[in-house]
Amino acid sequence: MSVGYLESSTTVLEGTPSAGGSVSSTGRVAAPSRTGRVAEPSITGRVARSGGGRVRQIDALRVLSCFSVITVHAVGGPFPADSVGLGETSFLLHYSREVFFFVSALVLVRTYYPRLGPNGRLPDETGFRLRRLRVIGVPYLWWTTLYLAVSIFHTRNAEPFSQTLDDLPLRWLYLVATGNGSYHMYFLLVTLQFAVLFPVVLRVLRHTQGRHGRVLLASAVLQVATLACYHWVLLPDDGWRGLFGDASLPAYQLWLMGGAIAGLHLEQWHRWVVAHKGLVLGAVPPAAAVLLWVYWAQVPSMGGLGASSPLQPVMVLWSVAALGALYLLAVWIMERGSRGVRNAFSYLAQLSFGVYLAHPMVLDLVLAGLRRAGLMVPSVWVSILALVLTVVLTVAICSALHRTPLSLQLMGRGRLTPTTASAGAPVQSLRAWLRRLRARAATVPTAVLAVSVLGVLVVGGDQTSPEETGAPSWQATAVASDPVPPADESCPAAVTATPATADVTNECTSDHTTTEASSAASASSISGR
Repeated sequence: MSVGYLESSTTVLEGTPSAGGSVSSTGRVAAPSRTGRVAEPSITGRVARSGGGRVRQIDALRVLSCFSVITVHAVGGPFPADSVGLGETSFLLHYSREVFFFVSALVLVRTYYPRLGPNGRLPDETGFRLRRLRVIGVPYLWWTTLYLAVSIFHTRNAEPFSQTLDDLPLRWLYLVATGNGSYHMYFLLVTLQFAVLFPVVLRVLRHTQGRHGRVLLASAVLQVATLACYHWVLLPDDGWRGLFGDASLPAYQLWLMGGAIAGLHLEQWHRWVVAHKGLVLGAVPPAAAVLLWVYWAQVPSMGGLGASSPLQPVMVLWSVAALGALYLLAVWIMERGSRGVRNAFSYLAQLSFGVYLAHPMVLDLVLAGLRRAGLMVPSVWVSILALVLTVVLTVAICSALHRTPLSLQLMGRGRLTPTTASAGAPVQSLRAWLRRLRARAATVPTAVLAVSVLGVLVVGGDQTSPEETGAPSWQATAVASDPVPPADESCPAAVTATPATADVTNECTSDHTTTEASSAASASSISGR
């Protein structure tokens, strides 16, 4: 899943302690010390290889990426959406989505590439796809439904409830198909597409051994061309969003392919980044300078919101630089941090998928609370307060959900339960049966919604004519939505003015002036948003 949330990092670094000793960089097992303890070796400079442990710095990279996403969304809460300063800050933080996809592909490849058969295929490609679709798709459907409920609550006074109820099934289906359930749900839609094509990616990597550099270069050229088209030509939206737009695989294929290739060559990549950390860290300031120059050059023509779009070619440069720096930070945390810090990052990595899914809903509640308290003012301190509250509350909620039967449905992870060695086999069997029963029962609402959507599609919606329901026809709606009203034929033409028609003409002219002024004000208001 996202940044490998749903798969364990089945790789270890040479030097990670093994039973009875530690493994050196030469592959030899070191004997334990006289105290019986095995010294935990440094991550720096070690070679990553396949094994049964975890790549510890990847856990830290997951958490740092997730925190960056929350920061992007939280800092903008108190500020207008078109704020130039907010656009600059958001632009600098938009690397987070690219890092998410990169780590997701890296972990998947490290997990499944060793399982390929002689023909370059997984033993059960269909089973793999079904498992991934279930583990990713069920949370996607649940959270899309939850965010739809939040949207209905916010717009409860905009239209009659009966109209909302009539449109609900098709509206839900549209959100599922386009990833528009919330502003962050596109990530799951892209991940679902990648899960379907992942066995093909593995076969491509197998058949292009020794030429992965060329594959990565071709992917980078295609990515830059795609982003240039999105930014300056056309960004597909609505029904095309999930196929060719910013919720589709083409929009992020470089980071998925790059993560997959890095997963295969993690040893070389890790050694190079660590050995050239001065170069990696030194690339960040010039990359940031180029990014900000592009931003300010576009502000006069696009405004802060358009200039800070994450789908433009310069983001490739900035995301590569940010990825290298974040990886070094993750290595430093897991090498220099205390055991408590390392354990905290490892646990937060397990929660990160749930935190990603839930944080917009928590942020919405936090901002509502700040408004009620009278603290919602454009201020950096309010943004920091919103960020801290959102992170703390989301982590607490996801930690609690991780211990409930809904953990798999909402977080993509099985329920976290303490081991009960004292329980007998019959009791454990009964508990396992109850867990399976609850897991199946939890998917019932999703099935009900799916059946309702199919029912609406088969029936064809409400067949009652607009005249019987009192609803306006589409012609009336089109006329009412026209910003420039048609000429009123009841008014006499202003060809010649006579005393008898002067008053009527003046009255019609006044009415038209008022209507046109109202339409112009409405259009000005819309364009200024």
